[in-house]
Amino acid sequence: MNKVRTGRSLVVPVILASAVFALATCLFLYLATLWVVRSDSDAGLAQAVDIELAALADVFATGGLDETAARISDRLALRGASGDDAHYLLADADGKRIAGDIHGWPMLSAENSQAGFLTINGDIRVYARATQLAPGVSVIAAREYGQRSALITHLNWVFAVAAILVLIASLLLAWRYAARLGRRVSALNDAFDAVQAGALDQPVPGRSDEDELGALSRHAEQLIGRLSHALKGQRAITDQVAHEIRTPLAHLDSRLLRIIAVNPDPDQVAALGAVRRDARGIADMLDSLLDIAASETRRGDRSGLERIDLSAVAQDVVDLYADSADEAGHRLSANLTPQVMIAGDAMQLTRMFSNLLDNAFKYAGPGAGISVSVEQGPRIVVADNGPGVAAPLRQTMFEPFRRAGPGPGHGLGLALVRAIAERHGLSIRYEDGQPGAMFILEGERS
Repeated sequence: MNKVRTGRSLVVPVILASAVFALATCLFLYLATLWVVRSDSDAGLAQAVDIELAALADVFATGGLDETAARISDRLALRGASGDDAHYLLADADGKRIAGDIHGWPMLSAENSQAGFLTINGDIRVYARATQLAPGVSVIAAREYGQRSALITHLNWVFAVAAILVLIASLLLAWRYAARLGRRVSALNDAFDAVQAGALDQPVPGRSDEDELGALSRHAEQLIGRLSHALKGQRAITDQVAHEIRTPLAHLDSRLLRIIAVNPDPDQVAALGAVRRDARGIADMLDSLLDIAASETRRGDRSGLERIDLSAVAQDVVDLYADSADEAGHRLSANLTPQVMIAGDAMQLTRMFSNLLDNAFKYAGPGAGISVSVEQGPRIVVADNGPGVAAPLRQTMFEPFRRAGPGPGHGLGLALVRAIAERHGLSIRYEDGQPGAMFILEGERS
């Protein structure tokens, strides 16, 4: 079984999140600064225009229309090139210009002292206010905001450069810390992969770090230690139980043989032979249960597995069963792709194929065709054209003490097949061969 990896790393999301946060922060600061600059500039423009109008109103009140027109002309003559030049329009009741440089009366109400941003003389952007000096006399004072535009342009460039620098800095910092975090998490994953492969005594990296990952490493090491202790204890107990049961069964078999050897009564010999078969059945059941427990316990454990030719193992089993198939009247065939390699235990895989063929021989019926195929993947199919497995039994036939059909045995054959398959990273399922049964085992390519 290969290492389980999702293909995604936490480094990239952390870096992207940092970049988005940095850009969002820069954008917020830019908009806030822009709003302040525009608000202050607009207030300054309005104050300057209002001062102009107040001054012109004073001149008109003291000097009349001609003095006001002269004063506007003087102010226009003294304009500089600051980019915030003032513009004026003194007009009569019909909007006809008396003085000033604004060519036409804009859409501003002098009666309401209306103000706003507008364009005069075709292309000049100004802030202007209109007011009525006297019945039939109105005036507009306007001021360009070129300096404000230049300031905003400069502000845009400054924030653009600052945003780029902040983005680069945040990406570098995020990459540094996210990469370090990623390496630590990868080290933990590698440690768990080693545990899955059977290295229960390997220390977990990072357990000395005084942070969350360090605490996680220490907890993981403690859990692995307890798991290792529990597995060793379980194996010791099962080995002891197996020894305690096998030994008296072996003694019983020996005594039965001695009794049979000296007993002339055929009926008693037959009865003692049945007892021997039952004893051997108990021993076989014990072996199967221990094999199932060992295989399930070592599921995903890569220790002890070697790279072997699955096709060669299947061929050996088919050759071994060829004579038995002829005696039972079965037609046994094999379709084996050469050199299908897998990391496995040859003895366990041999037993897996043997159990599948035993199951087919037992339930397919006389004269049935039985086939074994092995393909790259790997993919294993053991099929027959017998009656198949009844629908009610299909959901439970891979469980211990459940049979695929009526007959002798303890119902452990298919349970052991599944345990061995899962030990080697294979999944097993049943399909209706229409007619017959198909047992399909599949796994990842090794």
